[in-house]
Amino acid sequence: MAHTGTQLEVEDWVRREWMLHKYGQQFHRERVKLAPGGVFDFDAVSADGGTVASISTSGARTASGKLAVGKFHKIRSDMYFLLLAEAKKRLALLTEKDMYEQCLKEAGAGRVPTSIEFAHVELPAELDARLRQSRGAASKEVSPPRDTTPDAP
Repeated sequence: MAHTGTQLEVEDWVRREWMLHKYGQQFHRERVKLAPGGVFDFDAVSADGGTVASISTSGARTASGKLAVGKFHKIRSDMYFLLLAEAKKRLALLTEKDMYEQCLKEAGAGRVPTSIEFAHVELPAELDARLRQSRGAASKEVSPPRDTTPDAP
């Protein structure tokens, strides 16, 4: 089974370092009340409770180069909960430039709520390299084995 430790480490870095520098306050993983009455565990909530965020480490393309529709659907799901959150500011933070660009394209086409802000989070080189390595290992794990036997004459 794919190890998600690196992705969690990236989320922690974004929450602890990048968001503090960018927004000037501490953020924590926290459960937030939703407008219809339920709750949802968000990746990052500001110390004053006014800002909620989801953090994605997914790229917009699969290992074979196709659009990563399932990963984009996950981000859409996160956006749904951002909309339901009782917060002043809603953020979708994306560590992968291609996913950030895909989200901006969707927003430009009017398919994303305007109350959600997107930001591209540039990771430190070492952390980015480990994330790519982890993603590569996970991709190999779920890819079907390739037939390496020669074709019969």
